[in-house]
Amino acid sequence: MTANLKATAFRLTAISTASAFSLAVPASLVALGTVGSTTALAATPSYSGNPDYRGCATDMTSSGVAQADAIAACAGARYPGDLGACVVGVNELTGLTANSALLVCERSRRPKEVSSCTIDIHKAFLTEPSAEVLQNCGRSLMPTRYSSCVVDIVDATDVAVDTALTQCARAGYRPWTLQPRLEGN
Repeated sequence: MTANLKATAFRLTAISTASAFSLAVPASLVALGTVGSTTALAATPSYSGNPDYRGCATDMTSSGVAQADAIAACAGARYPGDLGACVVGVNELTGLTANSALLVCERSRRPKEVSSCTIDIHKAFLTEPSAEVLQNCGRSLMPTRYSSCVVDIVDATDVAVDTALTQCARAGYRPWTLQPRLEGN
């Protein structure tokens, strides 16, 4: 390979359905054959589907959210389909109001996980709707892990659900440091 060819960078452009990406790749990488995998990773958008605004608004209004609130929430959501699914799931499977669910789901980066977290804890232990569970799942940066913590701690010990909600939400808390209290000790 000549020195001039090594110094030259090729400009590769990959077009996706969402937008165009460009990537400067040195000629030495092209010669090694590593460009294909690098280009594929760089050119893949994180979310390539079309946002489902219609589904979001329809789901929310059918759950009892006012039309104006549903429109504003869906229009402002990064993933409107996930937002609508969160509101509907929490409303139908926990008994909490759709408006309560909307307040928490629309603030979360991971509305699907907030919904799963809330539903998992409710199904496992609660017979009455609990806004506290919804709030805690919404505050958690990792709602799936939070619900696993609560469910596992309550299952493994004689701790009340409220105590597990608090303990699992504490900063620095690690579930593996909790030791069950044995009777007679």
